[in-house]
Amino acid sequence: MRVSTSHMQNTAVQNMTGQQSEINDTQTQLSSGRRVLRPSDDPTSAARTLDLKRATESVERFNRNGDLARTRLSMSESALEQAGNELQRIRELTVQAANGSQDADTRSYIAAEIEERYKQLVELGNSRDGNGEYLFSGSRTRTQPFNMGTDGHVTYHGDQNSREVRIGPGRQIGVDHSGFDAFMKVPDGNGQYQAFQGEENRGTGVVSVVDGKVRGLSAEQYRIRFAEDADGNTRYAIQRTHNPEDENAWEWVNGENGGPPAVEDAPRYEPGATIEVDDGVRVKIEGQPEPGEDGDGDYFVVTGSRSQSIFATVNELIGALKEGEGPDFRNAADRALGDLDLAMENTFRVRAEIGARLSTLDSEKASNEAAVIDLKQATSDERDLDYAEATGRFNQELTGLEAAQSTFGRVQNLSLFDYI
Repeated sequence: MRVSTSHMQNTAVQNMTGQQSEINDTQTQLSSGRRVLRPSDDPTSAARTLDLKRATESVERFNRNGDLARTRLSMSESALEQAGNELQRIRELTVQAANGSQDADTRSYIAAEIEERYKQLVELGNSRDGNGEYLFSGSRTRTQPFNMGTDGHVTYHGDQNSREVRIGPGRQIGVDHSGFDAFMKVPDGNGQYQAFQGEENRGTGVVSVVDGKVRGLSAEQYRIRFAEDADGNTRYAIQRTHNPEDENAWEWVNGENGGPPAVEDAPRYEPGATIEVDDGVRVKIEGQPEPGEDGDGDYFVVTGSRSQSIFATVNELIGALKEGEGPDFRNAADRALGDLDLAMENTFRVRAEIGARLSTLDSEKASNEAAVIDLKQATSDERDLDYAEATGRFNQELTGLEAAQSTFGRVQNLSLFDYI
């Protein structure tokens, strides 16, 4: 086989060029810190790295969603906290107004302050986030939830839904809260039943529910009526019905043959004493109701608790402060105090739900951050360079290139003609 001088030189140059290319690749690895620069370097590792990158981006997106949800929920919680403070102040003013030392003028001043607090409540219900979206419109975040009419009546225009965002691989969380749930759906009375005076009452009787919450009332309704015995003592009897619109449907609880009990056998009325209307249903009546005959005296009604908006409670209270005097006002004030307590309790409940969501966000974020650390470590293991190995390899490749260059310098001028 013939070996030409040009063939020898070309082979030597190709070898040195290949070694130089390897050195360049190693230098690039050392400067970038990456072991896999191209998919062809390690196809399996490159595919694994791409999968890990996608997983990391997905988890980081979950954290961004969580941060947005946390901001919105925190703003909602803050608005409800302020609403609770407004309700507390309105309650204090109501207690002050119910004091017997107040007159019509001072009550009008109190009503004026409550009106301002009322407007602030509506504004809090219409709170927005940094993007201009309403916090309490449910999923209709571009619709103003609450509008107040000229009569002070507030209507709700949102819905009862909630948008959800994904904060983890298998976890979603609501970022909105329905204004209906927070402000409109509040039970009255003690949350189980309510009591109020008859429309034509003429005495000074004032009724309030006893906060027993033993059981609720569904269809039944009760009526406490008063009569006077032969000695001038006031006594009471209780009626019950499932159809309050039909006067003939009322039945006496302690009567015989469907009729009322004998006056002398009926319990004696003691102002301020608790009256047990039925098992677990109790009310307290103060003052002196006006007794009557044949059902024409004062009476008080006990019925199941109904949902009433916070705004309706305050609006009715303002009307009572402006117009009411005597027993009518006191009954309205007592009802308002109980309803305000439940309104504040409802805001605390909603805040507790928001707090639970915020706690969930914190725990999910901690889990996501731990997952990101693990994913980045796995990505580093697949992609990043072992500097000790790469440095040793670079020195070895450099030494090989220098040796090849030295050898080529010695043999490139050798020829058989030198020996002829």
